[in-house]
Amino acid sequence: MLTSLDHFAILVHDLSAAIEIFRALGFDVRAGGAHPAFGSHNALIALADETYFELVAFQDTARAEQTFWRDAVHRLRVAPGFDNFVLLSSDLSTDISQLRARGLAVSDAESGARLRPDGERVAFKVATIGETRSGLLPFLIQDETPRALRVESARAGLGAQARVKQVTIAAQNPEAAREKFQALFAIEARRVQSTTGDAQGYRFAFGNVSIVLAHPTRAQNALSDQLEKRGEGLHAVTLGVENFNRARSELVARGIKIEEDARGFLIAPKAACGARLRIVSAQ
Repeated sequence: MLTSLDHFAILVHDLSAAIEIFRALGFDVRAGGAHPAFGSHNALIALADETYFELVAFQDTARAEQTFWRDAVHRLRVAPGFDNFVLLSSDLSTDISQLRARGLAVSDAESGARLRPDGERVAFKVATIGETRSGLLPFLIQDETPRALRVESARAGLGAQARVKQVTIAAQNPEAAREKFQALFAIEARRVQSTTGDAQGYRFAFGNVSIVLAHPTRAQNALSDQLEKRGEGLHAVTLGVENFNRARSELVARGIKIEEDARGFLIAPKAACGARLRIVSAQ
């Protein structure tokens, strides 16, 4: 079954520079290793709820373009930022069968691996929903080696007190997107509108996390900009932190630009490699 959110990929041009950028935000960033077959390497930012951010850069772009990273390479050429998100499966074969029965196009399971800096090999299986792993829908992952090898638990920094509260997906056609996500989660959605009135769509409850499919209701906002330039898919992640005031004060003290709203604040995307990270109180 699909047990939880697993991770969120952030595409970056220079992995070493991105590591330092996220450390400056207060996150504990650890080298993940290389995917030799895919031309990529990564670094990981663990969160308190066992999810994580994956910073991804391409060491061999030509090779990456011949793999599932093809659309991500093209997206990164437009701008760095979020690429996709991933759901954790405890039984990938069964999930593939069930999702196909609900009308979704799902690939067969494919094997993947990563070589950690300490030489340990991490192995997993993945399945793609739809035609790309860099689009509207997440892809699925199941570990073949212990998950603790793939990502260690959060121990320090902002990530150790942060839990995912909301995932916002930019959708070109929210009605069509709703049908696909209803098939994915086997639950109904409710219609929602942003407090500012510039976006509307649907909200799904997946465990303790809200998955929001959002479409802009006016031109020239962040959602419309993404849809025009980088396409559908992961738009923003909202993190609930245990000590909101302290997190805010520490970011401001480091000179990080934030954009405040009624419930929290957005870390300026330019300060987070293009990723839209919103911080609110965990309460």
